[in-house]
Amino acid sequence: MLLDDSPDAAPLKIARGFALVGDNLYIANAWRKDSHIAHYRRHGDTFHFTNVLARAADVAAMVHPFDVELGDDGRIYVSCQDTNTVIAILPDTFAPAPVAKHLRRKFPDGNFLPGTLVASSHGHLPEVGDSAPTNVPAPQGLSVVLDEHGKPRHSVRGIVVHRKHLYVADEAGDTVKIFAVKTGRLVAQVEGRKLTKPVHLILHRETLYIGATGSGSILAFDIPVKAPCGKLKASMVIDGKLKAPSGFAIGPDGDFYVAERLKQRVQRFSAKGKKKETFIGGLPDMPEFLVHVPDRV
Repeated sequence: MLLDDSPDAAPLKIARGFALVGDNLYIANAWRKDSHIAHYRRHGDTFHFTNVLARAADVAAMVHPFDVELGDDGRIYVSCQDTNTVIAILPDTFAPAPVAKHLRRKFPDGNFLPGTLVASSHGHLPEVGDSAPTNVPAPQGLSVVLDEHGKPRHSVRGIVVHRKHLYVADEAGDTVKIFAVKTGRLVAQVEGRKLTKPVHLILHRETLYIGATGSGSILAFDIPVKAPCGKLKASMVIDGKLKAPSGFAIGPDGDFYVAERLKQRVQRFSAKGKKKETFIGGLPDMPEFLVHVPDRV
């Protein structure tokens, strides 16, 4: 996949999450000095830059974005590491959506950054500005582990929006949290002994796959027909065979292609989790995200 390199294209200093929807590609640029969501459109075998949909200058919570998703409702959802929030952006104006109904109901006098759908359990973080958001206790609020400078080391990571629910990798909480998109209320959690430090989430048909960096594993959660509720369990797919797994994808052959950050390579596994080969080795940088781009039919 090649991106438009014309001088008119917005520079991608630190490309993170991306969402491929038809011929449209949305990429989160995670550079703190220029956090934005860029939109590209497919032209043959390349993607040409179209516009910047949102910047941190206009969406205050969007500092160091990690992942981006387009919801069933047309809204753009972004997980933001340095504010430890998930925000919603309106599709027509690209302005922040109203703060989640559940947060407004539970914290009527609370202070939240515009667009907040899921808030942080620790609101007073370095990048939130002078007016710190209200702390929302876990499990409703997202957990966070701070470094020696008081900045988030482990915070919100991957997100998936599916059938009116938002799935969120709560890295610091060792869980995947499930929220109702309409209200922002926590309705379920996916947990497990090997589900430690979840980072990347992908959806394949009706199964949510979870990359757990803490255990070097990939887990699977079959999404129920009825709305998920309560404490739920994920099953093992690739058990502890990965070194710092990051992005992964399922190819047209049904195999898993998993990036390992520290070893700077992409490994290939069968659908049952058996290692096949090193698909790509010797990458020039630490790989973060993978996506399968199908050929045009």
